[in-house]
Amino acid sequence: MKDKSFSSIFASIYKYILILLTLIMFVIVGANVFARFILNSSLGWADELARFIFIWISFLGAVFAYTTDDHVGLNFVVAKIKSAKAQNIVNIISDLLILLVVGFITYYGYIVAISATNVSPALYIPMSLVYAVVPVSGFMMVVINFIKIKKHIELYIKDEKEKFDIMEDIGGAE
Repeated sequence: MKDKSFSSIFASIYKYILILLTLIMFVIVGANVFARFILNSSLGWADELARFIFIWISFLGAVFAYTTDDHVGLNFVVAKIKSAKAQNIVNIISDLLILLVVGFITYYGYIVAISATNVSPALYIPMSLVYAVVPVSGFMMVVINFIKIKKHIELYIKDEKEKFDIMEDIGGAE
């Protein structure tokens, strides 16, 4: 049996949480459609809860995509750089710029989340819980970003290039 690292176990659990949230949202929307068109009576709370779950799925999914490098990027351009050191410098600069933006979003998302005093109209959920996804996902992205910076610094020191999966798929750089 293969030993799984903490990060791969965490990623699997995280992925299943996203799948579970998506299924819950699907059931809520489906129940509301059934109630609206078959029973002629809408579930007043369903749209609101589905919207809030969708917001959380979007932000948590962005974290997962960032972790697995599935966000839109210009990796094919970076992969074409011949020098391993130059490639890693570009990656480190890119990671630092991402850290700056994510840090900004996390900080101000936290300010908005803690200052929200209103509640949702149908469910009476404090909106700070809905807004909390911004600093929570931002904090996770900051941690992931530091891990990526560390990886690129290590690759720079070893004078090795990063392996890009997309380049293997389209027959790009070695």
